[in-house]
Amino acid sequence: MSQNAELADLGNGFSVYWPGQNIRFLAEYITRQQSGIFAEFTVLDGEKTLCEGHRVNLNGDKARVAKKVHEYDGRFKLADWTVLIESTAVLVLRRYREGEPLRLLNAGTPVEDLSYQLSPLVFHRKTTILYGDGGLGKSSLALLCGMLVSSGESLAGLSAVPGRVLFVDYEDSWDVHVRRMRAIAACHPQLKAADVRYQAHHEPLWNIVPMLLRRVQTEQITFLILDSLAAATCGDSSAEAATKAFRALRMLNLGALVLAHIPKATEQQQESGIYGSVFFKNFARSTWELRREQEVGADVSILGLFNRKSNLSRLHSPLGLTVRQNGTNSSIQYEPCDLGETIELAKGLPVASRIVNFLEKDGSLYSAKDIAEAIEIPIGTVKTTLSRHNKMKWHSIGEGRETKWCVLNR
Repeated sequence: MSQNAELADLGNGFSVYWPGQNIRFLAEYITRQQSGIFAEFTVLDGEKTLCEGHRVNLNGDKARVAKKVHEYDGRFKLADWTVLIESTAVLVLRRYREGEPLRLLNAGTPVEDLSYQLSPLVFHRKTTILYGDGGLGKSSLALLCGMLVSSGESLAGLSAVPGRVLFVDYEDSWDVHVRRMRAIAACHPQLKAADVRYQAHHEPLWNIVPMLLRRVQTEQITFLILDSLAAATCGDSSAEAATKAFRALRMLNLGALVLAHIPKATEQQQESGIYGSVFFKNFARSTWELRREQEVGADVSILGLFNRKSNLSRLHSPLGLTVRQNGTNSSIQYEPCDLGETIELAKGLPVASRIVNFLEKDGSLYSAKDIAEAIEIPIGTVKTTLSRHNKMKWHSIGEGRETKWCVLNR
């Protein structure tokens, strides 16, 4: 009988269709327990549902579910239903135990070119963590990213491939995000048609994977926003929680922008890290740190995005955004910004960029010591950088202790 069945992967389980009988079984939410492998069985006779969400031990006795289905449908004898259910369980168990298909890797294996879903933040079907202190505007920025993906637009140095977005929220409510969307659209009319599927959650991310997989399938979701990582793990910052969370994200197989917080800073830290186990950083394919510069009470702030890790490409240059938000929060405007023109955020730029910005201010000649003192970088680092990029980013004039440095076009 099993030779006539049609088995399909649902993401959160399997569909087994018996064309001769026009019966379809859905085996979903499969879990391995001490007493066996369990699944929720739904039995469909054409368009009629005979049984829905019945928890079945695939390794155990199926008599109860066979009897229940037989009571609702008299087309087959109880013995026939028993055989159908048992055969379905065998097929599901075999496929479940196979795991992911075995693939051959060689230089000639055809694969898609590496590309962004949201440039330069999120690669296609990979996870990026955007992290920073609370109150910097991470959620609003993530919502802007979702609107860009929904509409396939480009704005302020960000560009997106069109797709369907799911915003999984552990921190706020839908009405807050609606108001933010209106405020963003008020300043960026090209995003007015954007729509984002939104769902609030409270359980750990790994507990809701089956439901999310079904949502991804039914809504044809291609891009995920998760706000935020600490809340999605219910505050569990352990390596085990990181493993569970990223296993869940991997199962969803989507481009994902995951928001995260930072731990309490120490005096020794040069840059902030992601709150919790180092595995949160290690499992992410890319991480970006968000920093902000703003005068108290001002309507304008400057955001700096710094690429701290990338497994799939070289680190991207820092990205600057000017954000204008009125006092009633009814308008939020994003524009590109040169971080070299800022005071504090400029310190997060690469050393070479900071040297160029300093030399270009007046075009004068400066010694390595002058440069190091001006940009507050150790002189050894400055000397190494000057030597490495000489005649590419600047010129040296003189030799030894008399060496001076200037911009290329001087």
